[in-house]
Amino acid sequence: MEISEKNFVRQLKKRNEQALYYVIDHYGWVMKTVVKRQMGTLPHLWDDCMNDTLLAVWDHIDSFDPKRSEFQNWLAGVCRFKALTYVRKYIHASKEDLVDQMPDWEDEAAQREFLRREYEEEACRILSCLKEEDAEIFRLVFLEELTMDEVAHRMNMSKTVIYGRISRGKKHLRRAVAESEV
Repeated sequence: MEISEKNFVRQLKKRNEQALYYVIDHYGWVMKTVVKRQMGTLPHLWDDCMNDTLLAVWDHIDSFDPKRSEFQNWLAGVCRFKALTYVRKYIHASKEDLVDQMPDWEDEAAQREFLRREYEEEACRILSCLKEEDAEIFRLVFLEELTMDEVAHRMNMSKTVIYGRISRGKKHLRRAVAESEV
């Protein structure tokens, strides 16, 4: 059977692997764009994230509703979720690496304080290229993991403004990282 734009979703639901190849060929650019945007500083994880996205599409194609959105948008959402999961796992693993590198202390409070200071310094270093208000938004969203509603309320801004500042801040951080690597 010929896989086309009209039947690839139906074929995915029937577990036709050719339909998955169709997704890769015709929508791979969507995944690549989302992954690069969300995980710009972690290129060694891009392929794994895209593979997990394809597996999620395969496993959860029944949740796609063409009446609610186009496949391309649904795929981008799935990919964004996977990319953010990878970033969170990377941050968590980095925290564990830092804990492993710490000297053995008998006093847990001193150990926690050391770890807190190390993270604070690293976060300040990374966010130092942003405006102070934008850096605070990043701290609240990505370090304290507050919801957008909580951040908007705390910063006395609309969620739309918060999303815009995060988007511009990510671009600025990507440029700063790229410049520092050169």
